[in-house]
Amino acid sequence: MVEPAKPIVLLVDDDARNRALVRGFLRDRYEILEAETMGAGLRFIDSGPIDLVLLDVMMPGEHNGYEGCRLIKNRAQARDEYIPVILVTALGEQEDRNRGLEAGADDFLTKPINPRELKLRVRTFLQLRRQERLLHEKIGELKTADGLKDDLVSLLVHDLRNPLGGLTSMLDFMSAAVSDENQRANLELAVAAGDDLREILEDMLHVRQSEAGALDLTRELVDTDLVLADAIASISGTARAREVRIARLAGKSHHCVQADKKLVKRAMENLLSNAVKYSPPGAEVSASVTDVDGGIEIIVSDRGCGVPEAFKSELFKKFGSVEAARGNVRRGFGLGLHMVNLVATAHGGRALVRDREGGGTVFGIFLPRIASRGSR
Repeated sequence: MVEPAKPIVLLVDDDARNRALVRGFLRDRYEILEAETMGAGLRFIDSGPIDLVLLDVMMPGEHNGYEGCRLIKNRAQARDEYIPVILVTALGEQEDRNRGLEAGADDFLTKPINPRELKLRVRTFLQLRRQERLLHEKIGELKTADGLKDDLVSLLVHDLRNPLGGLTSMLDFMSAAVSDENQRANLELAVAAGDDLREILEDMLHVRQSEAGALDLTRELVDTDLVLADAIASISGTARAREVRIARLAGKSHHCVQADKKLVKRAMENLLSNAVKYSPPGAEVSASVTDVDGGIEIIVSDRGCGVPEAFKSELFKKFGSVEAARGNVRRGFGLGLHMVNLVATAHGGRALVRDREGGGTVFGIFLPRIASRGSR
């Protein structure tokens, strides 16, 4: 960013003598622009960078100083920049100052102007203006770096998925052909680890797409009971390796919603994987779909260590495990539950978490039967 040799100060005052007085105090250090009407001052604001405005309150014409200040601040906000405005007034009542503050004024100078006070206030607000510009510049650099990081993540995910899929398929084939039980168990553990890694890669890709607004929903009539059965089947290897049983609680009827089948299944897999991960060996995880007012709930219940109330609001945030690690409880949520929340929100629903009676935790998502206006 190339800054002008001198900061630019705009004087808006209909009295030429007042402008000459202020100009004499400031011209050695600043570039001075002058306007005798509010309209002329606004044209300066619209035509180029202004670092600070000294604005007389008692302006003739369509806009007085208060209204002019509000217009200047609105223009600055529209350009996402900060232009400090100091109102110059002979009015000393608190109500007059309140009007100025309501209009967005940053400070006040009272006539007759004290030269030293004028210079100190102008210097202070020009320093704030410069810091604001530097902050915007740094934010822009961070956004660029964040975009490059996200692009790199997407590239890595795409490049790693295929070889990882081939590796887990080969390990699965080998485990079926091995007769030694110990070797077969070890291969099954390797397959489960590969499946966990695949899930992490899928979550990274989906989260990236969702945050970039590129997670498009392909809606169709989805039988969520059948999708839940498929999700349980895909997690069964991991559950078996961890000695956890998954029980599907079947209802009397099928539950159908208009949804993206692939994403709903992925959310179910994440819920199941999370429950299996935090269940002790020999425990049972239950999963079900139930009718509720306006839609359905897909519920997964475990018998893990539970989640303290203080952490429940953090679980579905990105990298929620950073927060949950405080207190050393139920660590490692990562992106899985964040992905669940993104899928639910994209469908106009919400993610759920509550305590399970008798110990453990209930996770789930609510999906409306009819897509809301806010969902895609």
